[in-house]
Amino acid sequence: MFQFTDNRFTHMPFVAPDEDGNAKEFCCIQNDGLWKLYHFTGQKWKRLKTHLPADATECGPCAEFADGIWQISFIAGGWQGDRRFRLYRMYGINGEVMPQTFADVGFVRKDQTCYATRRGPIVIQEPTRRITLDLHGVAYLYRVSFDPLQPNRLLISGEYANGEIFSWTYQPGMKILKSVQADNVAAYKCAMFEDDCFYAHREAGFEDRRILKAKSVEYTDLPAEVFITETEEFTSNINLEPEFV
Repeated sequence: MFQFTDNRFTHMPFVAPDEDGNAKEFCCIQNDGLWKLYHFTGQKWKRLKTHLPADATECGPCAEFADGIWQISFIAGGWQGDRRFRLYRMYGINGEVMPQTFADVGFVRKDQTCYATRRGPIVIQEPTRRITLDLHGVAYLYRVSFDPLQPNRLLISGEYANGEIFSWTYQPGMKILKSVQADNVAAYKCAMFEDDCFYAHREAGFEDRRILKAKSVEYTDLPAEVFITETEEFTSNINLEPEFV
């Protein structure tokens, strides 16, 4: 998986099972200096048509095949005239793109929306419940996604206050936190599928990266209470931010 035929930079891998259980690949590919969303058709990498402005940055794809259709979410923004980033979702590979809320990282899965600004907190919102993850010692978030075969396991990439890059798995409710090392480095913006881990390996500048399949993966338990304060709120009327378009 994640084989490329040119030398463009790639990152933000995501893999999910299709209707037959086969792996469907999504990622971002640098195109004329901008990151754009792509999916693998089985024969080639093809742009996801978001119909957003040409100078938009598109990143963080997540997807699930449900109810006979691909349900996709991603982060995009940064175009001239409106630099703000938003979380979007779409039903179908060529579906209409629908903004959900202002966000720099996050995803939508079924009736759950997970989103955050670069410095958090991470909010997991459902129709009658909101979980807030306040992060300690974290200066920056680069990606929040999930393991498609263990959807309650969040995959979080970020930067500690001392500048060190980290990659975590975290299971809300169970409060199980682990660091993830791929080939002895933080598994930056990683994707999990079965026993495989794919991550964005640094080639030159910070975001000059290419997706690699990890040859080795190491998980280390971390004390969740040191890094995350998790709170839960129940209500019958939770709505996303009313104005964000």
